[in-house]
Amino acid sequence: MSDASKIDDGGAVIVLVRADDPEKKPLLYACGKCGQIQSPRIYACKDDVAHETARRAAEDCYNCRTHNNCQHCGKECEKHWLACDDCRRKKRFEDSKEVPLSSIDDECFGFDSGNFYHSPEDAADDGEDWVYASTFHRFSIDGERLEESILDDHHEDASTADFVGWDALWDAIEAFNKAQTQGSYDEDRARRARVSHLRDRNADALIAASKTGGPEHG
Repeated sequence: MSDASKIDDGGAVIVLVRADDPEKKPLLYACGKCGQIQSPRIYACKDDVAHETARRAAEDCYNCRTHNNCQHCGKECEKHWLACDDCRRKKRFEDSKEVPLSSIDDECFGFDSGNFYHSPEDAADDGEDWVYASTFHRFSIDGERLEESILDDHHEDASTADFVGWDALWDAIEAFNKAQTQGSYDEDRARRARVSHLRDRNADALIAASKTGGPEHG
């Protein structure tokens, strides 16, 4: 701002004030290293609290920060996370319920990797100890959303009563939706099952097979 000046606050924070203000009341705060500006106006609170919050944001500049400290255990973590990998994993574990593997459909997701697998055995072979269950969503047309998209571009009194052939289209949509057999799988993060024992079982089977030997080659 052309009518502003700065006050050096010891290097950590630059305080911007109006050049013509004899009282030099702070307007903005900037990081003393990179110059990133923080404004107290973005905080919906009392003026003194807003200014203190903006000053702290300038002192602990996100642009200059190399990492965060986990809010749960204090360990260093990437700066765009508030919790470390271990604590986030623990939270996901606590937020999900262990269910029998028999209740998991073939399709599942790796608990740690998030990868999609066609079977729990595939997940175990890939190094997963746990998997999330999956939910299947068939391809479908949302008739209500279609109705909204048609009406949104028209006058406020427009309604489906103005449509010609709407009932026939709705019947066709219902028939289309009922006919669908394909779709997509999503993670069900409320349910998890252990699969690590499958990896051990597969390893045992391979060892047993190697001991029996295969056909001899001359």
